[in-house]
Amino acid sequence: MTWTEAVRVQSSRAQRIGAATVVRSWRVALLIAVLLAWWAIAALGVLPATLVPDPIDVVVALVGLVPTAEYWTAIGLTLLGAICGLIAAILVGIPIGILTGRSQRAELSMRFLLDFGRAFPAVALTGVLVLMLGRDVEMKSVLVFIAVVFPIAIQTQHGVRRVEPMVEETCRAFQIPQGLYVRKVLLPNAAPYIMTGLRLAASVAVLVAISAEVLTNAPGIGERIAAAQIDSNAPKSFAFIVTAGLLGYAVNVGVGALQRRAVRWRPDHGMGD
Repeated sequence: MTWTEAVRVQSSRAQRIGAATVVRSWRVALLIAVLLAWWAIAALGVLPATLVPDPIDVVVALVGLVPTAEYWTAIGLTLLGAICGLIAAILVGIPIGILTGRSQRAELSMRFLLDFGRAFPAVALTGVLVLMLGRDVEMKSVLVFIAVVFPIAIQTQHGVRRVEPMVEETCRAFQIPQGLYVRKVLLPNAAPYIMTGLRLAASVAVLVAISAEVLTNAPGIGERIAAAQIDSNAPKSFAFIVTAGLLGYAVNVGVGALQRRAVRWRPDHGMGD
């Protein structure tokens, strides 16, 4: 590397670090502004304290909950339902995406089902699933599966279609076995799109699991939110709401980091975003 190239690389790195610092500063400023607005609404009594408690009371309630078994049990039960449904969706959605991405007949046959499933509100099935499965992890897992399997399949389908025709023709000319082609060509090429689908699906999985708990009193964060609201304990309810937000954010950041590691070898790994 020449001196000019080294200077150019260092300058580019400095620009990226500066841009990241500015973004983080804006995020912190926005968070502070939201907290100040929340505190002002609570202090001025614009809304009843049962609806919007003082943020300081929420922090106190959250700090008091963190050491308790109730808090971590609720988080564990929510994550269990979300993860089980997400894993099942991955095992079903990715093969469907590969099939419909490679076969036009399969894609035409399943197009209506995929479009319908993507737009269908899975939470609408809550009542039926409670009657069939009860208020347990199975019910939440099925809801999560229905909510995320279609986005995963569609993202995989888009990724599979990104294989260059020349690459596909070369593999066909050299009679590359189908299993080897899928492992070494198809999946690596579709990886950015699949990982983007998984990142979106993971956040939706947590959201759907919590929504199901709120609606059905199934054990978890959502059930604790509803129970605190019934007891008119707004700080505790908001403490669990904040926990739900932090959990969703942590899941998104974690899967995003996994996505960057999984496709860091591709210069265009952000194309699936």
